[in-house]
Amino acid sequence: MSIRNACIIFSLICLNTFECINAQNITIEYIGNADSSINLTFQYSELSNSVTTLNKSNRKLIINTNNPQCIACIDIQRFTFIYAEPNETIDICLNNKGLLTYSCTKSHYRKLESQFINTCFEKYGPTEALYMKRIRALQKTKKAKLSVYLDANYEGERSLLEKYYAEKKISRPFYEHFKSILWSLSVINKLDNPKEQNVGFAEVEKSISNGESLINVSEYRRCLLMYSYLVMKNSKIKPDLYNSLQFISTHFSNQIIIDYLLYSKVKFNLLQSKQKIDKRSLSLFYSLCRNKQFVDEIRTDFSQKTNSIFLKNVISKSGCKFAIIDFWASWCKPCLEEFPYTKKRIKEYPQLKYIFVSTDKSKSAWLSEMKTKADIFNSTNSFLLSEINDEDLLKKLKITTIPRFVLLNQKGEIVNSDLPRPSDPNFKAIIDNVLKLK
Repeated sequence: MSIRNACIIFSLICLNTFECINAQNITIEYIGNADSSINLTFQYSELSNSVTTLNKSNRKLIINTNNPQCIACIDIQRFTFIYAEPNETIDICLNNKGLLTYSCTKSHYRKLESQFINTCFEKYGPTEALYMKRIRALQKTKKAKLSVYLDANYEGERSLLEKYYAEKKISRPFYEHFKSILWSLSVINKLDNPKEQNVGFAEVEKSISNGESLINVSEYRRCLLMYSYLVMKNSKIKPDLYNSLQFISTHFSNQIIIDYLLYSKVKFNLLQSKQKIDKRSLSLFYSLCRNKQFVDEIRTDFSQKTNSIFLKNVISKSGCKFAIIDFWASWCKPCLEEFPYTKKRIKEYPQLKYIFVSTDKSKSAWLSEMKTKADIFNSTNSFLLSEINDEDLLKKLKITTIPRFVLLNQKGEIVNSDLPRPSDPNFKAIIDNVLKLK
């Protein structure tokens, strides 16, 4: 996965509020004997994310939350989601079509909601804005025109939703949430259509008074981001970070929406923009944002001092003759898919030092991922790329894609600059040869 072109996965929806004291759990458990891995992502906000791969060696995901959640399955062949409430254990598996299904002993609705989601997916594909479908068609055929912004899929999904709800096959919270998804996507289509843009503006502006509930729908958050960008563009406001923050604070009246948009703008600039975030903009963010969770995360990203680490010293202190360097990131799904195999290799080759170097720009995202994998990461083996001081080594390696595995000797010299992934059978053959194992 290219570091430069990496896209942020937008998936988990907290259905009450962004700020909560976590005291309860949602447990997702992979049952059955399927060999396939299931990749799930969950997040409390649009630009932070955590990806978990469930498979035979990693059966359980526990989410600390007081709020209902939508956990997205990000596998392209089954791009669906799981709805769950606190203190529920959700059993998931794959059916004979390869689609994710789920159920819960505490609520008979979950199995029926799973059936609804899969029926929608099979009939209409992933629930998404139609302009995205047109873009994909354009990319495939190079002839398609982005002239259709709504089609029968929306009406079909709406009708199916109403049918399931009338027959009491889905819960009211699920019904309200999915209904909000469809409405939000229709507004996104209007914002994208020049002929319907003003209608879209009016709908977004009318929705602001109900922002406390809608902000928890990721598609609605996309509406807000798109709306603020277009209004600034039409008003010919320079779209730099400082002007964007000022615009958000004066244009919107709902503090929850203001906080989310402020956070999103700063986080987007941190993760996606090549321009450094200036102190004036950062100071403005701190003065305007009232959401403590957002403020604490941004402070973590910008306030902590960066250490200076030499990989050679880390290897030397370990007493090992060789070390495997794993370049990864919290947003990189292929990277995270390798960790169950890495854990197995660590037990298999105790004579090797494993060092994990994260390319994350967000320190908070890195720290969060470290906590979820405390059985692998610790303070002696996990570092940020910005902390690594081996400039000559990094220049030789030219880390432009991840995951990337590199084998070094005790002196910090390159033995293998592109080692196979731990999941690759060739990994074992190469390591055995280096260590002279039979």
